[in-house]
Amino acid sequence: MKKINLFIIWLIFFSFSIFFLKDYFFWISEVDRNKVTEENYIEPSLNKNEYILDKNSILKEKDNIKITLQSAYNINYIYYPKSFEWEINKYVSIFKVFLNNKSIISKIDNLNVEYHQEKNDVRGKMKNHSVKLFWVEQMKLDECTAVWIHEFWHFVDLYFLKKWLYTDLSDYFYNISWESTKVIKPWQKQSDFVSWYSMTNKYEDFAESFAYFVLHNEDFLSKSAKSEVLRKKYDYFIKYLFRDWEFVWTDFSIDNKILDYYRDITKIDFSLENFLNFLKK
Repeated sequence: MKKINLFIIWLIFFSFSIFFLKDYFFWISEVDRNKVTEENYIEPSLNKNEYILDKNSILKEKDNIKITLQSAYNINYIYYPKSFEWEINKYVSIFKVFLNNKSIISKIDNLNVEYHQEKNDVRGKMKNHSVKLFWVEQMKLDECTAVWIHEFWHFVDLYFLKKWLYTDLSDYFYNISWESTKVIKPWQKQSDFVSWYSMTNKYEDFAESFAYFVLHNEDFLSKSAKSEVLRKKYDYFIKYLFRDWEFVWTDFSIDNKILDYYRDITKIDFSLENFLNFLKK
């Protein structure tokens, strides 16, 4: 009897320890995930039935979606070198319009935006709460904006879509096409991805799809009618990120010509003027 009592006491102590330390363990998991994502640039799934693109159906699910919202709206702008700030004022003003949009700023918590004058091996990257753009003044305004939006999505992925208990909301997207970080599910086709670059790993698939949703929504929607996989990716953004249907049915393309294949979404021309006017509404 004494042993049984000791066992019960030990079991209660162990249970309470797990309860109070769970946040610590989840924090460690989040740190590991962030590290993998930043260096490389499960099984929840979307509804098995085809998700019908219907506004009322989506809004009905609104209360069932758990997202940790903690937006401090703390945005810091950093320039390398410092004098670079005056040389790229037109670029900075465009990004500020994007960030000040109500559907975007609600997803920001402690963001650093870095503008680098020197060239790097990549045009942009995201690391340690910072979106970094390189060789900014050598890019066209629309291309630089698209790169910015792509990299900003990596930030949203890591710092807005928080891990909640055993569910990471980003995994709902990853699980559509990916078995692991760089391994695509065997039945996926090229037409199930928005670009060649989106097929390099699951993080880039996420960021490329986001840029496609924001900048070329009508194009994305048209292709999703031919691919159930693309449809699930398109619906993900409505269900978890833009539940008030921001950007849905918008089209900022210049020639409105839908190509079967894109290498890089950030290289597609679009009307920057129309895009900014939309953001300012």
